[in-house]
Amino acid sequence: MTESDIVPRIQFENLKGFPIIEKGQLIETEAFLHASQEIVAIIDTFGKLFKPITKDMSGNIEKLTISYEKGKDKFHYLEDLIVKNINMDKKFSSDSLLWLKRGLRLICTFFENMFNDKQSLDNLKQHLQDAYDRSLKPYHGWFVQNTVSVISRWAPTRTQLIGSGELQAKNLKTLEEFIPRMKAVLDRIDALYMEHNLEENYKV
Repeated sequence: MTESDIVPRIQFENLKGFPIIEKGQLIETEAFLHASQEIVAIIDTFGKLFKPITKDMSGNIEKLTISYEKGKDKFHYLEDLIVKNINMDKKFSSDSLLWLKRGLRLICTFFENMFNDKQSLDNLKQHLQDAYDRSLKPYHGWFVQNTVSVISRWAPTRTQLIGSGELQAKNLKTLEEFIPRMKAVLDRIDALYMEHNLEENYKV
């Protein structure tokens, strides 16, 4: 590291990240909840304007944690937590995970956009807006869409988020493994929701 390197807000090598899942393998609930909390902590570094997003995600993590702690042995796997609770608590767990996974998909797509940007643009606003358009926007009404559009203009820069020089290179190297693991978990959850017809298209 040189003196000119800018220290990033996020150091991905310090994150445990999402669990590695092979084809057909189930997702460990506790590992998933921990990784989701790490994502909330990342968004916290974006600034105070992003507080509504972290508040919503934290609330859904808390609801899932409450359900999980009611029977850790029975709900060791996230799939069990959702399927075994489909007809309980008015879909308390499945609705919570539904919105959480959408928020996580937003951030995953944002990371992916940033990683794949061959120009390495410092301004990440468009990457965040694009990620929102492809994840949460279809489920938001006009007011929320416009609010998010305003918030996205205050996205941190690439340098602020993942640093510069050697530190940025190290972050990008870690992201190369972090993103596929996160995507695999989210794809597995999407498949679960399709299999059990749990996807909802109502807007908020």
